[in-house]
Amino acid sequence: MTTELVVQQTRDALLLARLHFATVSVAYRSFFSPDSAPPNVPELTATWEARLEDPSSRALLAGRSGEPVGAVAVRRDPDYPGEGQLLGLHVLPGAWGVGVGSALHDAALDVLRSRSYEQAGLWVIAANSRARAMYEAQGWLLRAGSESDFVGVTEVRYVKGLDGLRRPIP
Repeated sequence: MTTELVVQQTRDALLLARLHFATVSVAYRSFFSPDSAPPNVPELTATWEARLEDPSSRALLAGRSGEPVGAVAVRRDPDYPGEGQLLGLHVLPGAWGVGVGSALHDAALDVLRSRSYEQAGLWVIAANSRARAMYEAQGWLLRAGSESDFVGVTEVRYVKGLDGLRRPIP
């Protein structure tokens, strides 16, 4: 029997940090050098607290049978005026491939659309082919020339028009 997935708003930075940590400890292991310090729950809690302090921020938590299995956040993009941003989409490895990421993605875009954003962006680790494939399947387009260094790892920027078309707005 499959238990229904519930997506709801949360402001629990510690819960988000624990889920984030449990996910990246597995999913990101191969992207960082072995001698780099892994994130820890207190640091991630501070990151989530800072994200949640932004009045434009909203975090969504996906749960099944009362247990958290994924999370995502949206906000006004701090670097691209007038655009929304999707960030921190993390799904526990045991819940990969069953639609949790897609459900969180869709709920996040619904929030951005409800706030009248016409376009959104996100950053993803360039080597994260699993995440990139999901975003591309959802209609996100790689923004050429938009690369960033994130603690020694290259991130790339994707954009998506929120009008239902599979193209960014020029």
